[in-house]
Amino acid sequence: MKWINELRAARLRRTSPWRAALADLPAGLEIYWRTSAPREYKGIRTDAFFFARAAEGLLRFFDAVRHGGRPCALPSEAADSVWHAWLRWSPTSLDRYCRRHFGIAVPHVERAALAPDALLHTFAACCARDGFDPGRTRVPGLFGLDSALRMPGGHGYWNRAGEIRYARLNEQGRGMWRALPHPELALARLVAEGLVEHRFLIVHERRRAAATDGSSCGGIGGLAFADACSDGGDGGGSGDGGCDGGGSSCGSGSSCGSSCGGGD
Repeated sequence: MKWINELRAARLRRTSPWRAALADLPAGLEIYWRTSAPREYKGIRTDAFFFARAAEGLLRFFDAVRHGGRPCALPSEAADSVWHAWLRWSPTSLDRYCRRHFGIAVPHVERAALAPDALLHTFAACCARDGFDPGRTRVPGLFGLDSALRMPGGHGYWNRAGEIRYARLNEQGRGMWRALPHPELALARLVAEGLVEHRFLIVHERRRAAATDGSSCGGIGGLAFADACSDGGDGGGSGDGGCDGGGSSCGSGSSCGSSCGGGD
C-alpha cells in the first residue's frame, strides 16, 4: 500500500495545477508533518498521497486568500494540518514561500478570531478560481477535501438539491448522512453573492413550502430535514450533530465548518 500511495502522490505532483508550487515545498516539511500531525489530529493518515492532497489544499486556500481580497476561513482540517506543521517547523520558510508563490504573506488566524462571513468569502473565491458557472450549485474542491480524504474530525460539505450541507466528520472521516444546511452558505446568501442564479432559490423555496405541510421526519421544518432522513448517505458517522462539538444544527458565522483562517 505504501508504494501505491507514493505513486499516487507522484502523479498528483506531476498533474496538479499547483505542480510548480508543490515541487518547491521544503524537503523537510513532509517528514516533520508525518511525525507531528498525529499528535494534534488523532487518527490522521500520514502517507505520501494524503500529504500531497492536503498540501495542495493549503495552496488552494492561499490562492483564494490572494484573489478573494477578503478574510477567509479554511474549510479543511487536512490542509490545516500542513499549515500547523509548517508554522511549528519554520514560520520564516512559510512566509518566504507564500510571498514567492502568492505575492503575500498569509497570516494564520485562529477560528475564534475569524471575521464574519469568512467561510462565505472562501467559498466565493474558490468558485471563481475553479471557474464555476452560477447556472448550477457546486461544492469547490477545497470544501470537499476532508470528505475525499476521510479526514477524522474534518469538515464535510455536500450539494443536496442545490443546497450546501455540512457535517463534522467522525473518526472514520464520514458524516454525509447527517449533514444539515450550513447557514453561512445558505442558498439565499449564495444568490446574493452572485454565485448561484436566483431561479434556484425560487425552486428551493417552493419545494420547502411543499415539504413543510408534511415531513417523514416528524414534520420538523421541511425539505432539509426530509432529505437528511431519506438520504442513504455514506453509511458512516456517529450520532453527534452537524457542527463543532455537538448540537443538531450549525451555528452562525464561520466558527462552524472551518479550521483556521487568513487574509486581511
